[in-house]
Amino acid sequence: MRASIRAWLHDDSRRRLLILLDECDQFFEADAPRFDQTKKLKGLGSDTKDAAKVVFAGLRSVQRFSKLASNGPFGHLAQTPKVIGLLAPQSAAELLVVLMRALGFTFKDLDLVNRVLGYCSYQPFLLQMFGHRLVELMHRKRTRRGAGQLPYEVEVTDIEIVESDAALRKGISAAFKDTLSLDHRYDVIAKVLAYHARHDGLEVRLSDTELREECETYWRNGFDQLDTEGFRAYLSEMVGLGIIAPNHDGLGWHFRGPNALRMIGTSHEVEARLLRAEQDCELQQSIVQEGRPELPDERPAPLTNTRLDDVLGERSNRTRVVLGSTATGVTDVARTLRTIAGPIDGWTLPPVGKPSVYKQELTGGRLRQRRVVISDFVNYRDPVRPETCREAVDLAETLLPATPVVTRAVVIVIDLAQLTLWRSLLTGTEPTSAAPVVLRRQDHRSLRGWAQRINMFHTEDRLDRLHELSGGWPLLVDRAHRLHEELGDPEEVLRHLADLRADRAQARAFAEATGVYEDQLLAAGYRSLTDEFKDGLFDLEGAVTAGALKIDDEDEARWIVDFLDALQVFDREDSQLRREPVLRERVALNG
Repeated sequence: MRASIRAWLHDDSRRRLLILLDECDQFFEADAPRFDQTKKLKGLGSDTKDAAKVVFAGLRSVQRFSKLASNGPFGHLAQTPKVIGLLAPQSAAELLVVLMRALGFTFKDLDLVNRVLGYCSYQPFLLQMFGHRLVELMHRKRTRRGAGQLPYEVEVTDIEIVESDAALRKGISAAFKDTLSLDHRYDVIAKVLAYHARHDGLEVRLSDTELREECETYWRNGFDQLDTEGFRAYLSEMVGLGIIAPNHDGLGWHFRGPNALRMIGTSHEVEARLLRAEQDCELQQSIVQEGRPELPDERPAPLTNTRLDDVLGERSNRTRVVLGSTATGVTDVARTLRTIAGPIDGWTLPPVGKPSVYKQELTGGRLRQRRVVISDFVNYRDPVRPETCREAVDLAETLLPATPVVTRAVVIVIDLAQLTLWRSLLTGTEPTSAAPVVLRRQDHRSLRGWAQRINMFHTEDRLDRLHELSGGWPLLVDRAHRLHEELGDPEEVLRHLADLRADRAQARAFAEATGVYEDQLLAAGYRSLTDEFKDGLFDLEGAVTAGALKIDDEDEARWIVDFLDALQVFDREDSQLRREPVLRERVALNG
């Protein structure tokens, strides 16, 4: 087929071919992780010097896949999918006013236009539904009154008649609910915010943590495995869909407005749906969210696609603080960001060294430039004072680009040398819009995707053993990758990893790399879990109680458990926790 297309285009230099592919979500899911078919379709453009072009369209998975790393099949789309969502106020007004004028109808005053835009929440599809009925009404009105002077005026009574149309209200509500049904997590998040808007007013806002915890109470299976960054990704998508909105201070979320609230249903309907969420909702997994792009040497990046999207963002000013240990790959974060975002057209990643340069870059930039300002406190040659890191966060919140239409993402990377900042960010004790992004271990699915893409450990048995021996720790996965390059035999690599389990010095070095020995209280907290639960399951409150008995301070014990969780030392099984086996064995080896 590709050869035929190339031949057809070659026969006549004036020929062009535009291939429009809709409903691509499941296509991408099926083509992952190697994307062989997607690469062939994309190759048509480069093979024909863009005489043939393929456009992929779809729903949420298309948006997620298009944000994959620049070294994947979506390099030309990375971070710039065209999201069809809310119209800007001027565009929405033009859609309504210009087309009505072309048909011979004008609005008596601007307030009527704004009323319709608000009723339809600036959604193009809803505006078309409203406009269709308004045109029908105006034609009937003109017929009754006879031919007259053009243009005919749309009056307030006409808008009221259309608004009271039961079929229109039902159609708009159905379209809104269809959007929420794309993913049942959308539905629960929207209804939690709608419930609060109904009971406490539209201005009520919930923080990321509050909203996620409440969603989990209604649908535990849907949210207990979704981490903070993944949850924020859902919130960002729902903003694009026109369902929710962030507060201007970046510290909370609210339902978009009264008309969206009307569409979602009555207070009774919202509450009934939430109470049945556990029974009615189905979890839809997407392979893209926990996948990881490769670094230039083919090692998996420490950041998942979801976290990369959260860190880099769209065209808005944001601050993210990446928290990690050597074991979770924090030393590779800055390199990953430059690898992924560097080749994107229109993006700039200025070099940042001294604090004075960092401060200057926060306000710099040319017109319409998208900037990523990285302050990497991990790979500094000299130790960095905690005050310096704290100041970097404060400056990112207060210093904005001086040139109009310049946006920048500030990414501050810290490791365990900055425990004070970890604590304030993870506990939310200080009001800040700088959100933490925690590096995590690989799960079995993301490990499989990476192995299949680079053609290593690609049998299920080897993948299971790799996951068992590495625990998904990036440090150990990187070691397996390097060993594979040296030895060329996956079985030899797995045997080598197994042998390391008995090496006391290696075990101590790995445990230190995870951070469990970074602080005396952390080490004591981890030992308390060992003494109390051995290798068994426990819940969060049980862990806090065990820690409190060890250190005699419940608040401090709760913080220690939260910190250990952020260090990735737990496996989750439903709502229960267990000490991660690879680390557990290595700690035990050193007594």
